[in-house]
Amino acid sequence: MATLILFGSFIVLMILSVPIAFALGISSVLTLFITEKMPLNFIAQGMFTTVDSYALMAIPLFVFAGMIMEYGGLSRRLIDVAKSFVGHYTGGLAGVAIVACTIFAALSGSGPATVAAIGGIMVPAMVKEGYDKGFSSGVVASSGTLGIIIPPSIPLIIYGIVTSTSIGDLFIAGVIPGLFIAAVLWGVSYIFSKKRNYVGSETKPSWKERFKYINEAKWTLLMPVVVLGGIYGGIFTPTEAAGVAVGYSAILGILIYKEVKWKDSIELFKRTALISGIILIIIATASTYGRILTVERIPVMIADFLTSLPVGSWVIIALIVLLLIFIGMFMETVAGIILLAPILLPVVTELGMEPVHFGIVMILAAEIGFLTPPVGDNLNVASAISGLSLEQVAKSTLPFTITLIILLFIMTFFEPLIMFLPDLIGTTGGG
Repeated sequence: MATLILFGSFIVLMILSVPIAFALGISSVLTLFITEKMPLNFIAQGMFTTVDSYALMAIPLFVFAGMIMEYGGLSRRLIDVAKSFVGHYTGGLAGVAIVACTIFAALSGSGPATVAAIGGIMVPAMVKEGYDKGFSSGVVASSGTLGIIIPPSIPLIIYGIVTSTSIGDLFIAGVIPGLFIAAVLWGVSYIFSKKRNYVGSETKPSWKERFKYINEAKWTLLMPVVVLGGIYGGIFTPTEAAGVAVGYSAILGILIYKEVKWKDSIELFKRTALISGIILIIIATASTYGRILTVERIPVMIADFLTSLPVGSWVIIALIVLLLIFIGMFMETVAGIILLAPILLPVVTELGMEPVHFGIVMILAAEIGFLTPPVGDNLNVASAISGLSLEQVAKSTLPFTITLIILLFIMTFFEPLIMFLPDLIGTTGGG
């Protein structure tokens, strides 16, 4: 009865386009109100306990750091560096967008933030140089997905908290997959650029010019070294690293580059509060929903069902990956991690999959969700930047989306691509 109410009301609310945070909360309240299995104050207590977490402080701090970077001119300097190295190749500006997104991903921890910061500059620049607007938007939206796999990553922090997995291990495990995906996306964009005759810049920059751009962006380029080096060197935890990121980006944007103006501060804080608030509300309501699922033994029943199927373990894992891709189309990344990670992790670990490996697989599946309607966060940002409809941008990202799905299955079944660095370094980063 309780399970029917919980799932049924949630599905109805989603069909009615109720925001997912409220859909999770309302369905939880409705279930407890009708079944009377637990007092309603269980919800308030559970929500407070969930967000009263030291590790979760990293989320608003990384969001704040990302906002400072966007306003402080850091993204423009990264683009200048990328352009000096790859701008002269066929489809040069597409390559610049991908390289810039890769670097910015190591600063922001967010997919949509990466699309906004890089796309706001690159899409108009690509269109001006004769690139199709749809292709330009598709490249930026697709490469912006790197924001949640290359460390530091907000979804990886949430997965680590929910599953009690080392956030340091998750961060280092995301490096090789992130760089591998960036290289393949560049290859795909090169093929399309070749077919459409998107030429690069006429002159290849000299090393003197490259060093000039590197020198201008040197403090920006040092930020991932400071933040991630501090985590893996045991100097500070991932949560403390978020505070370091805020301080470092503030020094750059306000004192060194002097591009963050006091008049921007209200908008900067407003956007930080809005994005952080949305994430934390989803975490709070999704955790309550997840607790009710646990009380009803839904995770145990699903795990028992999957492990009892008369098929090989690889088939079960493939089905789980397909489920993650499907769920990602309809559910926000944070909510999906909180709800599904505790359910599916016991299943995959019984099948021999490491928690860190599964965490990266889960985030890679979420990347695809950023590019698939109806949720498609990156599609919405790219649509707003380009002025194209969400459907048009989604169509342009289709070759990249298919590529990401293929890469997801490769990394699912070829564990060394993900686990090589964690096994080699043996990080111990906690909350």
